Amino acid sequence: MKSALLIALLLFVHSSVALACSCVSGSGSEKQQIATAYQRDALVFVGRVVAVETVVTTDTLQVSDTGPLAERTQLVRQESFRYTFAVSRKYKGLTTEDTVRVSSAMQSASCGREFRVGSAYLLYGFQISEKASPYGSPATSITPYFATSLCNRGQELKDVKRAELKQLKKLAKVG
Repeated sequence: MKSALLIALLLFVHSSVALACSCVSGSGSEKQQIATAYQRDALVFVGRVVAVETVVTTDTLQVSDTGPLAERTQLVRQESFRYTFAVSRKYKGLTTEDTVRVSSAMQSASCGREFRVGSAYLLYGFQISEKASPYGSPATSITPYFATSLCNRGQELKDVKRAELKQLKKLAKVG
């Protein structure tokens, strides 16, 4: 009984470590990190969350090349949040839109970021336009959408330093 409990505990610890979000932190001054994030990310804006919905996708994943067809594939269910933001300041990636939808994983272990309806945020995001194959075959084009994660800069607007907003305004004029 004790050995079964120990094995279960080890499996839990091992699986939780494997699922942890891991970000590469930027180096350099705060100003350099802001400039790097601005260049890297496709979307930078200030907006208030006006809606959130759960999006569920189901993908078929090939897990084996041999055996019965039904055993070669597995359905993978993924859940994410899709937030609708009312945009108040545009720095990058938006032209005429007054609202934008941004997705994020539901779990922080998957680098998901949660936003509260009614709160304003400075948000940096990336654009997804391809679905990669885990088996090395060519990526499939999909309808582009924006996403963000814990690894992107951004935070609740009330916590953002004025210097960052000022720098973003300058970067937006140059870009």
